[in-house]
Amino acid sequence: MSLLIIDAMNIIRRIHEAVPGPESEEKVTDTIKSSLASFKRALKTHRPTHAVAVFDHGGRTWKHDLYAYYQSNRKPMPVLLRDGLLTIKQELQHIGLHWIAIEADDAIAALAEKWCMACPDRAIILSTDKDFLQLPSDQICIYDHFKGIWRNPAYVLEKFGVNPSQMGDLLALMGDAVDGIPGVDKVGSKTAAGLLRINGNLDRVISNADKVAGQVGANLRKGVEMARLSRKLVSFKTDMPLGLTWRMLSQNQRVDSND
Repeated sequence: MSLLIIDAMNIIRRIHEAVPGPESEEKVTDTIKSSLASFKRALKTHRPTHAVAVFDHGGRTWKHDLYAYYQSNRKPMPVLLRDGLLTIKQELQHIGLHWIAIEADDAIAALAEKWCMACPDRAIILSTDKDFLQLPSDQICIYDHFKGIWRNPAYVLEKFGVNPSQMGDLLALMGDAVDGIPGVDKVGSKTAAGLLRINGNLDRVISNADKVAGQVGANLRKGVEMARLSRKLVSFKTDMPLGLTWRMLSQNQRVDSND
């Protein structure tokens, strides 16, 4: 058995950005066609026993309440594309792919966690969002649908210089301008990875900030609260009710375990 969790808006937005030309009904039509083809290809490639497409609900989340500037730099979804999402959702029902609209990052992490608790088989997350690089394990797999590669622990180590268990701390230190994660001023990926290799985790980095020389040390000491806030902003809340059963997500197979 396996569970395929599709980060729907990650796929759709990436496809929409790749379609040439200005915003238009034709561009949205091409986006819808290519997105549906991608969903179908994912089902064919991974042949999951269970699958779900997770859409963002598009509203405020607990992270916006925590930090007013969360995702403030993100471009709003084009109106025509937003209207086209209904067509995509309707077509997903026709191909037998269940979908939900909820706070997507939390829901995806929650689904993976619940699957791992329910059975020993793997959960596959289809996304290029680097926040999910906190999750790879022997059971949770991240797949880059566009490059056709697995973002496994070896990938995370090679790309970022840390293990998946340290990825949240690295994101908290380096921040993310796209998502409005402040991080620590002038601490980039390589500096953050070096600090984590020495200290192990964010708490120890903060505890040992007095030992870090130069501007990096000064920025660390000044940015302690922002680092702690950023760590919360890149975390997942997985205790949300999802309103799903495994039977609802079954691809023509019967199972009796609920989420």
